[in-house]
Amino acid sequence: MFTSCDSKDIPALAVMLRGLHGLHVAHVPHRFHDRASEAELQSFLAEAMAQGAQLRAYRVGHVPRGYLMWRWRLSEATTLGHAQRRAELEHIWVEPSWRRRGVARRLIAGFEAEIAGQGAEGWTTTVHAFNAPSRALMLGAGATGAVEVLEKRFQAAI
Repeated sequence: MFTSCDSKDIPALAVMLRGLHGLHVAHVPHRFHDRASEAELQSFLAEAMAQGAQLRAYRVGHVPRGYLMWRWRLSEATTLGHAQRRAELEHIWVEPSWRRRGVARRLIAGFEAEIAGQGAEGWTTTVHAFNAPSRALMLGAGATGAVEVLEKRFQAAI
């Protein structure tokens, strides 16, 4: 069941955020660290919600088994670009024991129905190069490449 999240869900969402973040720490340790406490992860989610982030959960027996976080990315028309009403999908995570059951696809379908009903033109997301499963999920949902970000890292001075 796809439902909105509120402050009561933050402890369960923080556990899932630790899993999502741990994946990034393991693959991109030069950018991410794993020193955040449970309280800090909960605070991160509470602040995101206070700043307009929308969190949705896929629940089984009222327990979140996966979540999705998104925000509106609205822009006015400029000299070079059109006005846009898009949503940015920032996080998606499904508990490992609930994967391969269509939970992530259902989260995305619920997200798309919600934002389309609110006049969105579409959505964007960022997928790290190491995360082939997430990339496949987004492509499977109909997303296509829009911008490629390249990074060059320097070796640390000895």
